[in-house]
Amino acid sequence: MDKVENMEQYTDSEIKLAREIAYTLHDEDSIMLFLQFARKYTETHIREVLQKVMAIDESKIKKNRAALFTYLMKQNGKQMYPRN
Repeated sequence: MDKVENMEQYTDSEIKLAREIAYTLHDEDSIMLFLQFARKYTETHIREVLQKVMAIDESKIKKNRAALFTYLMKQNGKQMYPRN
């Protein structure tokens, strides 16, 4: 399936947030994952995690910022900030 077709199920604000994350992290390939985060977690929590990731010196990150962001969202977001 085409990514655009899959995006129809998301709200404009979820799409906007996911695109902002993808742009900030230079990882447009993960847009569908970022859309899932935008739906599942509060925008405040997502922005807090993104801000933390962007504040870390690049040399201190093992893989890349997108991988770190995904790791932190999966580790911290489940227990703390479910949208439901």
